[in-house]
Amino acid sequence: MTSDAAYDAPTGDETVDGAVGRLREVGELPLREQVAVFEAVHAALQDRLAETED
Repeated sequence: MTSDAAYDAPTGDETVDGAVGRLREVGELPLREQVAVFEAVHAALQDRLAETED
């Protein structure tokens, strides 16, 4: 498993940092809730990427 340091390393983009930071909570959640977090992080990262393509 990846260390928490990987989630704390800033990317320089507040939206990306916030999304990736949410991954810290995944290990403590039931599987169904983990999926929801992964989907939310994925959506946030996709949205941010789409913003940069405009």
